[in-house]
Amino acid sequence: MLVALATAAPAFAQRSATDIETARQLYNQGVELRDRGDMRGALEKLKAAHALGNTPITGVELCKTHASLAQPVEAREVCLGVGRIPPLAGETSRSQDARNEAARIAEEMRPKISVVRLHITGVPPGREPVVMVDGAPVPLAALGEARAVNPGKHDVSARVGNGPETRSQIDLAPGESKDVTLPVTAPPQEAAPPVQGYPPQQGERPPPRERSNVLQTTGLVIGGIGVGVGAITGIIALSDKSNLDKKCTDNICGVADHDALDSAKRWGNVSTAFFIIGGVGAVIALYATINPPKSTALAPAVPSERKSAFRTVTVTPDFGPGGMGIHGAF
Repeated sequence: MLVALATAAPAFAQRSATDIETARQLYNQGVELRDRGDMRGALEKLKAAHALGNTPITGVELCKTHASLAQPVEAREVCLGVGRIPPLAGETSRSQDARNEAARIAEEMRPKISVVRLHITGVPPGREPVVMVDGAPVPLAALGEARAVNPGKHDVSARVGNGPETRSQIDLAPGESKDVTLPVTAPPQEAAPPVQGYPPQQGERPPPRERSNVLQTTGLVIGGIGVGVGAITGIIALSDKSNLDKKCTDNICGVADHDALDSAKRWGNVSTAFFIIGGVGAVIALYATINPPKSTALAPAVPSERKSAFRTVTVTPDFGPGGMGIHGAF
């Protein structure tokens, strides 16, 4: 065998001298172990020799060892690989014989390859199963296709996400084809996280909810209306007084100007009243700002004997022949 490997020296043209010598030693060791019946040990040595040498001679011996171990899948692949090794100038007849033998063994292995078809059931829409055959993952695109395996026992498992794993073991004869169905159970969907800490967890108080300050708003509205109307009516009263000042002497007006004088006084009273209303509104708004209503929690209402910290406020302007004002309830 050492002489046969030496005749294939041109195939090592791209290897270092160390690789060539190591490959020869590993080749010899592998053949010796195979002759003694240690097929597993021979397989490891010949794998290493072929990785370093990559010649038809190392390849065909590795191929025959796989075949002896009832591994037709690997045997066929290695033998087909021998045919893909480009011939080198000066290649001996020994290398050509190895190529021919590898092609023959590859065809002999074809009918010995077993086939398994996997069917995974119970996968919900939008989820993808994780399927393993002898610890190796099966690509999703290949799940529905026939999968080539060696004869013998094989472990198959499937699961969805973190759900429970379904396992099965099959035993295949050389060339046998089987269908395997694995039902899976998908884990429940994870609950969506609570939004901004609500609803509260058990034993946790819900976050407070701000209450609108109606009293402050009411005071601002009354104050704004009072000051606005008071300013307008005040301008009218001042305009009438200015006209009377031109007609009256020493604040004494004639009979003809009495109606204008009454109108000026009336507008003055209206202006004063609305300024008072505006002041009251400002006081209400100031009070509500200093004493805002307390926040309430987002929780179901429960009966309570405590009085509410916030009450309805009603403010109504009052106009009459004798003047004007406001009244209300707090």
